[in-house]
Parts: sequence; structure tokens; C-alpha cells
Amino acid sequence: MMPELRQDYATKEWVIIATERAKRPHELVKGRSDPLPLPDHDPHCPFCPGNEHLTPGELFALRDGASPTGQWRVRVVPNKFPALVPDGRPQRSRRGLYLRMDGIGQHEVVIETPEHNKTLALMTVNKWQMSCGRIGHAIKPSMRTPPTNWC
Repeated sequence: MMPELRQDYATKEWVIIATERAKRPHELVKGRSDPLPLPDHDPHCPFCPGNEHLTPGELFALRDGASPTGQWRVRVVPNKFPALVPDGRPQRSRRGLYLRMDGIGQHEVVIETPEHNKTLALMTVNKWQMSCGRIGHAIKPSMRTPPTNWC
């Protein structure tokens, strides 16, 4: 089923309805109050360095040095379970109380650091600033395309 955008009747805000995302792995693991610490490397994690083959094709990467095979610092890949799809009809229609349209757009994953076991909250200020700067650089190309106002 194609994702769709629906306008909230009360607030007039648009929300994404994407039932296909329910197929994501590890969906809402229950029974743990404290998460386990993450290892430095997990051979099954698609976001760890060395496991790039576990993700869809890379859209963008910032790497050490000029070599295209250098160690990545930021990677952008398509989401395996996207909330939006790139093709569809950008036209509104009414379904019951809802104003709706196809959920068209891009849904990408920005892997902000190769340090799998660290979140931004656990990084030094210097590493945090570097990572945020890299993220900004990574998303700039997608922002060059002017948005289409369908809503």
C-alpha cells in the first residue's frame, strides 16, 4: 500500500500514514528499561564501518582524504523502509473526513558518525560540532532542488 499524506481535520497539519513501515526489524522491543551498551562494532549492523554492503547504495559520503575509498565520516543512504515514495500523483482528494494525497518524497538515512557506539550526546563538543557540520554538508545537495508546495 502506498504511503499517504492526510490533513488532520482539527489542526489542519499534514501527517504521513505509512503502514509498510510496520515491517521494520526490531520494532519496539519490549521488556527492557535500560538499553544495552552498544559495541564498538556489530557485524550485523548496517551502520557500522565495514558493513556498507548491508545498506542500499550510498547516495553521498564524506570521507577522509581525497580518495573515494577513504574511511567515511558521514554517509547518506536510502531508507529500506521509507515513509514516502519517490513516484505518485501530487493531487489532493477527499476520503471521508480526510483531505489526502499520495505520500511522495524522499526518505533517506543520514549516518552521522562511524562511531557506532556513540550518540551525539556522548561525543565531545569538538566531535559533535564536526559531525553536525558534516551532516549539514551531506544534506545540502538535496536542498538544492526547490520544494514543490503540494499541500
